[in-house]
Amino acid sequence: MSAERKHSRLAIFLVAVWVVFTVTLTAWWLIFGLRQLDLINQSNLENAVQLNRHYQMLLWEGGILIASLLGGGLALFYYARREQKRHAQVEEFFAAFTHDAKTALASLRLQAESLQEDYANAGPNPLLDRLLRDTLRLQLQLENSLFLVNLTRGKFFLEPITLSSCLNNLTRHWPELTIRESGDAVVMADARALDSILTNLIQNAVTHGHATEIEIRIDGGRNGRATIRIADNGRGFTGDFNQLGKLFVRHGRGSGSGVGLYIVRQLVKRMRGAIAFESRAESGFVAQFDLPDSSTVAGTEHADRMQANYEASVAGRR
Repeated sequence: MSAERKHSRLAIFLVAVWVVFTVTLTAWWLIFGLRQLDLINQSNLENAVQLNRHYQMLLWEGGILIASLLGGGLALFYYARREQKRHAQVEEFFAAFTHDAKTALASLRLQAESLQEDYANAGPNPLLDRLLRDTLRLQLQLENSLFLVNLTRGKFFLEPITLSSCLNNLTRHWPELTIRESGDAVVMADARALDSILTNLIQNAVTHGHATEIEIRIDGGRNGRATIRIADNGRGFTGDFNQLGKLFVRHGRGSGSGVGLYIVRQLVKRMRGAIAFESRAESGFVAQFDLPDSSTVAGTEHADRMQANYEASVAGRR
């Protein structure tokens, strides 16, 4: 269940509790007041007429107050429920629209790559290269949007993935970028999520760091964990590293919205990993994260146990 839905249900529950509490308190006050008037009336018959007027006044005031509380509570419940439905509709529309747009962009990128292969002998084509870069950027933004919508409720399928093969499939997206790889490992991860993590980190180095070279070093087999270190030769980052990975935090006039690194941090966390950012010693930016390593029995058992615990906790919350 997403956090937004939890908040909506909590708001509706609090409205219901408020209505029940206030109406019950008012009704108790009304009944108590009427009983006190009855007791006074029984002990002082000479002032019965005057007390009867107070009785009527108290009855009318209490009834109007209870009706007002009920009306206000029902109005709050109605608007909270309508807001919950509206949010669900917007979320469903956004997910459907993003998915359709992503499919269309994938088709467009495939055709652009086909054109690039057909005109490979004709020399460089800056317009076609720009089209491919823009298509990749839009695909990444849409993919991040889908993850952002489904981050708390989406299901992950952890499977053994060889990092070198995953990186080889990605490097073709940046033909002008020099990517050096060293080491390899087989990690327990969700293929789509891992692809998004690596794509966001490399795209971040190219777009915001203006990097021309990236070094990817993989160390596996350490206590059932595999460490992936991605270092670039870009202009680096001079701000507060604690703010990196926070949603919609801009670090400068030319910086992005922070969605990419936020998605990276959340996906790594969902796959039971950890990530850290730092500046490179000479120049550039470094992102280092670890994931469960399936090449060892400990890594596989750790990933399976953590995934089972997570699914059990999700089922318990539902």
